[in-house]
Amino acid sequence: MSNPIVEKLYEERANLWDQMKELNDREIKEERSLDASEKEAWDKMNDRMSEIDARTSELATVEEANQKSEEARAIFESSSPAPVIEKEVEAPSDASILRQMANGEVRSHNFEKRDMTVGADGGLVPQGFYDQIIAKLDENAVVRQFATVVSTAGGEDIKFPQITALSSASLVAEGGSIGESDPTSASVTLGAFKYAYLTQVSSELLADEGVDIEGFLANDGGRALGNGAGTDFAVGNGSSKPNGLMNASGTGVTCASATVITPDEIIDLYHSVTSPYRINGAWIMNDATLKEVRQLKDSNNQYLWQPSLQQGNPDILLGSPVATDPNIETIATAKKVIAFGDMSKYFIREVQGIQVDRSVDFAFANDLVTFRFIYRADGDLMDTNAVKRMVMG
Repeated sequence: MSNPIVEKLYEERANLWDQMKELNDREIKEERSLDASEKEAWDKMNDRMSEIDARTSELATVEEANQKSEEARAIFESSSPAPVIEKEVEAPSDASILRQMANGEVRSHNFEKRDMTVGADGGLVPQGFYDQIIAKLDENAVVRQFATVVSTAGGEDIKFPQITALSSASLVAEGGSIGESDPTSASVTLGAFKYAYLTQVSSELLADEGVDIEGFLANDGGRALGNGAGTDFAVGNGSSKPNGLMNASGTGVTCASATVITPDEIIDLYHSVTSPYRINGAWIMNDATLKEVRQLKDSNNQYLWQPSLQQGNPDILLGSPVATDPNIETIATAKKVIAFGDMSKYFIREVQGIQVDRSVDFAFANDLVTFRFIYRADGDLMDTNAVKRMVMG
């Protein structure tokens, strides 16, 4: 391909040469030497032609180098193997894994926590089967919503430090002896109790691609595991089961009556928890107890309980959120009916997410596919100062 710059330079060079030749021809024709002005013009044109020659030579060298470079690159590309573009292998979705289990391609899988994304409406959207199970489990294991959840790969016993009493300072006179006050501590061992159940699905249902198997199993599994573990997280006695929140917490208030809760007793329970723990405090009780609490008024005839003004936000009791758990005892003699405090000090230890196994042999005669769900967990209160309970008289 011709270079337009070189072409233009060559055109100028040709014109210069025509002018220079005209001067030479004039000198010969008139048989005289060029005068000073003619000589100066001729010299200038000659110098300009030299500049053009140098410039075109430079451009030709560059053009030649570029051409050789292009030829070399073409030879290299034609002789080199085509680059291999590695495709990123996407991890199979949980729904895909469940389908593989249904088809017998996978027999067992541990579903673990995945990140949750924000949907178009601003709400959190579960991105995995585990998250869907846990969302349903939390509906039936309310304590877990507030607890600190520790996930581990193995199920060996783990010791956690437990604070049972805090240090205290006292007034010391000038030059007086300063007394020692150490926090009282102990240790709590969390193991891995197993909660499990079986559910059966017809082969026809699994074969139907239009059925939301992931949603069905997550809903069923979360409810079943939540009912089992949730009871122990709330009221377990710690004997071959988790030490539930209501059992592990200390008594903040003992009601005067076995059947009636007074406004002052609610306020007393609130203040039985020291101020630092009240900052993140929450209330938990069952629906029947909450019905009674909703009717309580303070000395200014104002209700202690206030409804939420925005969907999704919890109701409020003395400025702190209220949650209900059907596992907590109902008002009756000596029953533990309400707990208040920083429930993040209740630790739940979980092992390896949710394990799901499949079998076509268990109910072979009925053409049913059996799914087994296993959830291993333990729980206890790590700071007995953080949560206090109300006990009926």
